[in-house]
This record gives sequence, structure tokens and C-alpha cells, in this order.
Amino acid sequence: MTAKGVDFVEVDIRQNDAAREYVTEELGYSEAPVCVVEDGTGEDHWSGFRPDNISRLAVLANGGE
Repeated sequence: MTAKGVDFVEVDIRQNDAAREYVTEELGYSEAPVCVVEDGTGEDHWSGFRPDNISRLAVLANGGE
């Protein structure tokens, strides 16, 4: 995401119990990495390497260009 110009906050779920509970209990994931996107219109999330979703975020981050 850095290479595509997408700002993000990295949270290490090994060190953050609340984040781990959110990812595993609320979202239902059992593997990492998990990306959670809050864009003001709702929330999107996925697990694993998803270049398609990263490219979509890059378009949004660059003003739709």
C-alpha cells in the first residue's frame, strides 16, 4: 500500500488484544494480514494479499484518478 500511495495504520494483533479480538471474533478471520478500510461511507475488510483491493484503494486515495 505504501508503494501505491495509500496511507494506513499498521496494528500488530500479536501485541494488541482488542485488535486481535476484533479481527477474530467480530470479523471472523483466522489468518493475517487483515485490512480494514473505513472510508466514511462504511467499512470494507479482507484477509490476505489482495492486489485488486489495494489498486482500488489507490484510486480512491488519489482522488479517483
